[in-house]
Amino acid sequence: MILMDWNDVHRLIKRKHRACYLKLLSYFHQIEIKSIVEIGVFRGKNAEVLREMFPEAHLYLIDPWQPTREYLQSGSAVSEDLSIYEKAFRRVDKRFGSDSQVTLLKKCSHEAFHDVPERVDLVFIDANHAYPIVKQDILLWNHKVRPGGILSGHNYGRPRLPGVKKAVDEIFGDQFFLGQDEVWAHLKPK
Repeated sequence: MILMDWNDVHRLIKRKHRACYLKLLSYFHQIEIKSIVEIGVFRGKNAEVLREMFPEAHLYLIDPWQPTREYLQSGSAVSEDLSIYEKAFRRVDKRFGSDSQVTLLKKCSHEAFHDVPERVDLVFIDANHAYPIVKQDILLWNHKVRPGGILSGHNYGRPRLPGVKKAVDEIFGDQFFLGQDEVWAHLKPK
């Protein structure tokens, strides 16, 4: 049983961060999180909060840290400047490179699929926001989420990134939760 007092719950709600919402979701549904895949890491800010919220979990951080053609066309790219991605990777590598509980995978999500264990507790998708790629990521990575685990992502409902909402609605219908910081989450049936 996962224990948390109401002060912890209040602190997480007040903080309004996507990783805090995932922590609350795991608490309220009594889901033990020991392995997390984050797809779309960039500078690693969300990964830092995931590490804080789930200190026992092994993190698999997946990002190519380079602007692929598809990513640039998606409208979600930060920049076309390769040096920005290289700097972001150096930041993540400095923060997590020596952490034995973190595996850095400098690949696109579909390329990293076989580098991750067959069953994980939580997958968080925040990479290419184009509809076909979001749909592909959801369908692919849902296979890795264990029964009773969480498949989730970011930017649901953001007007300039309509592909996320379209893919989530199409795949899950009403079988998902919406949380703070534009997070969507689907609890995989046991």
